[in-house]
Amino acid sequence: MFNAHIRNEAKLKSLMESIGVSPEGIDLMSKKGRHYIIKLENVPIKDAIILKQEALSVGGDCALSWAVLGLNTDSTDAVLLLTERQIEILTKKMEYQPFNGKRIAEEIRETIGNYEKESAFALQGRKMRLPAVMGILNVTPDSFSDGGKYHDFERAVERGKQMVKEGADIIDIGGESSRPGSRRVSAAEEMERIIPVIEALREETDVIISVDTYKPEVAERAIDAGADMINDIYGLRKEGMSELIAEHGVGVVIMHMQGDPENMQENPSYGDVVGEVIEFLRKQTEIAVKAGIERKSIVIDPGIGFGKTVEHNLQIMKEVGAFRSLGYPVLIGASRKSFIGKTLDLPVEERLEASVAMASLAAAKGASIIRAHDVRETVRAVKMIMAVESI
Repeated sequence: MFNAHIRNEAKLKSLMESIGVSPEGIDLMSKKGRHYIIKLENVPIKDAIILKQEALSVGGDCALSWAVLGLNTDSTDAVLLLTERQIEILTKKMEYQPFNGKRIAEEIRETIGNYEKESAFALQGRKMRLPAVMGILNVTPDSFSDGGKYHDFERAVERGKQMVKEGADIIDIGGESSRPGSRRVSAAEEMERIIPVIEALREETDVIISVDTYKPEVAERAIDAGADMINDIYGLRKEGMSELIAEHGVGVVIMHMQGDPENMQENPSYGDVVGEVIEFLRKQTEIAVKAGIERKSIVIDPGIGFGKTVEHNLQIMKEVGAFRSLGYPVLIGASRKSFIGKTLDLPVEERLEASVAMASLAAAKGASIIRAHDVRETVRAVKMIMAVESI
């Protein structure tokens, strides 16, 4: 009798074990069952031609621009289509090729290694379980979703404590709205809003406290008040921020944003949104590490809703897993955002179900931190996703 099984690649080993395949056979064949699509940018034409030939020689393929055929270009993007086993053989062969063969082999290995390894995140020796839920606490009068709701000190502290009870692993406190077209506030005003809340939550809970700010002076005061990490929407582009974070040994979320909050939604444009965001995050994480920030304290965020159209946001959600190729935990913050409202024609107060759906999708695709307004519902959804993934 025939019994068809359709399993994902992560369960390939257990499937082979169940039918009695030898350990050596499982190790070899599991590498043939994992397929990768790898994009390499600006490959010199001589290297591209060699890469194409070697990919074909191992049973895979490499897609190149038509311009390569007529030798009408100096470089081309390349898309490799290979199994893990084919990648092993290809990279060994590329090491002995002239020009940039060895460097290309190293880049391919690094990308696959980053994608496959488990994300790790630790703050000053405190390891955090992943995927984690980051509860949003806006201490502002004008945030897009809950502006003014927790502007009062006592209500803000109470909401923070409530989110901890609901299962939040991190509380992200913000004192300046970053919604499109929002008004910038001074560092003094921002600190007046958030510092008392940080101090109170630090005294009453042991939750990880994140502060949503891009101002180094605010970040420093927040760290002194007890914050464990800085959630920087400018992705360390403000002078002094990376050095400050390194000096204090706290964590950081490096986010991508095209433009500024005042103008970011004025016709955002990309050739390849996922590729361009990954390249930005690659450069900024390199800056962070060079400044002395520990790799295990870095989180990356593609910046849903920050200088992106509805289509850009949907594409990022579809390809969340691609950001894992950088080797850092990935944060996704889609909660209640306008791309949900525009897709479903819903006001902000009616976006709960869709926000939880986006959180679930992100967790299933490998996101390590889910930033959410509705903590209880998101925690339950993520736990169910992980229960299924662990089987």
